[in-house]
Amino acid sequence: MKKIIAGSHLVKAALIGTMAVATLSVVGCATKPTYQSANQAGPKIITNAQGVPNYHRVQRGDTVSQIAARYRLNYRQIGAMNNLDSKYTIYSGQWLKLWQGNVATTASNNSYSAPVQTQPTYTPPVTQSQTPAYEATANSTSGYDYPTRNPVTRNIDPATGNMGMWFAGKVGDPVLASQSGTVLYSGNGLPEYGNLIMIRHSDNYITAYAHNSQLLVQEGDTVQRGQRIASMGSSGQTNEVGLEFQVRLNGNPIDPRSVLGR
Repeated sequence: MKKIIAGSHLVKAALIGTMAVATLSVVGCATKPTYQSANQAGPKIITNAQGVPNYHRVQRGDTVSQIAARYRLNYRQIGAMNNLDSKYTIYSGQWLKLWQGNVATTASNNSYSAPVQTQPTYTPPVTQSQTPAYEATANSTSGYDYPTRNPVTRNIDPATGNMGMWFAGKVGDPVLASQSGTVLYSGNGLPEYGNLIMIRHSDNYITAYAHNSQLLVQEGDTVQRGQRIASMGSSGQTNEVGLEFQVRLNGNPIDPRSVLGR
């Protein structure tokens, strides 16, 4: 899986951010027009009480689902607020509005409080393309289980664009939640990943489950570790039946084995 989370994917994001959620895309940053030249001033950036800026400047490699996951927002509302197309196409240099007035685009539908005017400056977060975090330690991540007991066919390999683990299977095999959490994304809006589920966990972790034939949970659902959330398939851009499983930390792909144990 390339970029989800948040996707902003494995999004919305979660990924989708992950995959965001790598999707988690919702479609990756395109390379067309640059909205802002280096010597042009951008909009005035302020943050609200939760530390969320009112604008985010798109960097190369960003996706809507990843951006949403980074700030714990709802990617669909970001799309609507910025009049994005159905593929959530964004461009390097574009300023995305994250909230306006007293309304924040939260995934939980809870409004953030009014902007804090005393913080007029903002430094954009480092993007995935600048600091890929392909490995992480399992600090405070105990309890993550394999999403299936089927054989692993491929492990994460950033050099080939594979951002997760692949498991063999047949259509209808169960896909299980690796850890308890809240469903961040459940749908097929990311063509690369087909029927995709992203789950947000504590400590800024998101797991993503791609290419399913059937989705059994909806956005906003609370799921438990080991709960069946989907059935394996071959949806999206793949010709093989199986499961693509991603783990993302702060929107960046990490080796799932770092939380699963080898």
